[in-house]
Amino acid sequence: MKWIIDTDPGVDDAAAIIAAEKGLDVLAWSIVHGNVDLDKALVNALFLKDLLATRTPVFAGAEKPLLEKRISAPSVHGNDGLGDLERSPAKSREEKEHSVDMILKASHDFPGELGLLTLGPLTNIALALGKDWTLARRVRRVVIMGGTSTARGNTSPVGEFNFAADPEAAAMVLKSEMPITLVPWEPTVEIMFKLSELQAELGDKPLARTFLAMCDRFARYIEEKMGTRSIILSDLVAAAAAIDPHTILKKQDVFAAVETAGRWGRGLTAIDYAGVSGEKPNLELCLVADRGKVLQVLKDGLR
Repeated sequence: MKWIIDTDPGVDDAAAIIAAEKGLDVLAWSIVHGNVDLDKALVNALFLKDLLATRTPVFAGAEKPLLEKRISAPSVHGNDGLGDLERSPAKSREEKEHSVDMILKASHDFPGELGLLTLGPLTNIALALGKDWTLARRVRRVVIMGGTSTARGNTSPVGEFNFAADPEAAAMVLKSEMPITLVPWEPTVEIMFKLSELQAELGDKPLARTFLAMCDRFARYIEEKMGTRSIILSDLVAAAAAIDPHTILKKQDVFAAVETAGRWGRGLTAIDYAGVSGEKPNLELCLVADRGKVLQVLKDGLR
């Protein structure tokens, strides 16, 4: 099975990419606006490509949401998205083809054998569906980090960043009938990692040292907000679920939709736990993840 990683490289995206490059057969990285603007996200992707010494091609995608004003998260990931590290210019270069066209081509090249691991706003995937809705029939599995399971927002009172950054795109993808596993914000918060724990677990190899240096700004942000020098590696949880579905310890098949209107509710993940909508389930919702498996895929990636 081939995988495309759709990502807006910030710190937790970096962790997910490190794990996925070792644990999945990755066909390409598709870059989208999100934690930083598209230009910075592309620079970060090329930096990570060099850092991992991978040949996986990198494709630039959407620079802004379908309708929403673009937002970013410099207070979390740093102004550059990767902890404001000092680094040399990347040697790698992006491909000329737009990521949306790459995704569609890959779906024809590998029909029924293509997976999508999405770690940022869903603009690229929505644009691909808009260009060719039959894409949904050719995708075997989609693992999405995004949304919420209990409306515990981190960007608006009820909106998680990836869905709040482009609610229309998220709504479109959830309506697509693709086989979706959704890893929302709440179970990833439950398995945050203390920075000291990661320093002890990941060792002192150059790649691990660079990754931990990226984490320092993020850990200071979490300490300011939550009182613990820790990091929340939400995208890594999604990568672990893609690598090993048994990472998800508790799940539920539900119907879920994304609210695209309202002063307070825009970007809300509306989940029909009780089955009152009359709609059939359209995704598998992760409720609890295995912390040990999540840490292990990162350790494996850093070996």
